[in-house]
Amino acid sequence: ARLPVVGREHYAVEGEFARGGMGRILSARDRRLSRPVALKELQAAATADAGRFVREALVTARLQHPAIVPVYEAGRWPDGVPFYAMKLVSGRTLDALLREAGSLAGRLALLPHLLAVAEAVAYAHSQRVVHRDLKPQNVLVGPFGETVVVDWGLAKDLAEAEGEGTAPAVPSPGRGSAGGADATVAGSVLGTAAYMSPEQARGEAVDERADVYALGAM
Repeated sequence: ARLPVVGREHYAVEGEFARGGMGRILSARDRRLSRPVALKELQAAATADAGRFVREALVTARLQHPAIVPVYEAGRWPDGVPFYAMKLVSGRTLDALLREAGSLAGRLALLPHLLAVAEAVAYAHSQRVVHRDLKPQNVLVGPFGETVVVDWGLAKDLAEAEGEGTAPAVPSPGRGSAGGADATVAGSVLGTAAYMSPEQARGEAVDERADVYALGAM
């Protein structure tokens, strides 16, 4: 799909919010509507991933659910780099809240957030979209109890035929954002080792059941 060209002057960038292997997320303000937004843009060094990045933007924009971060705009900067603007979600990750829950009662109190994730994923599945990277780090809990599933960068539209690699995953030892069981595996196998279904870890084609497995692991 061809994305429209959007001038950078429409957004006032305030800083970098996060960075991944394919893109980075900037906190910004939409000057036209005077509201805060998050801008996700493809990193210049990852131009080979432009097609996947655009698919991510278009798939995420299709998903309209209270527990899925909404996309406001998708386009290309004048230099050709694709981007999309989405709601700037504040809050803490479910992973952080789980680590702070020091008792069974504390963990049980977080169950409504997992139920909200399951409902969001059920909606996505009704649209034939599989997340493929569900984990507590990709769930934000807002200050008023709202639950939002983020990072649909590995989402797959089952209605499209995609040729993907079949090499098995080789997770690194350890845990944490720098690598290991909780880190997203790049390359032929897509996902996070600690939450991957066996077929996903083998690099086979997956469907909705891979997300169900990840929900169980969570």
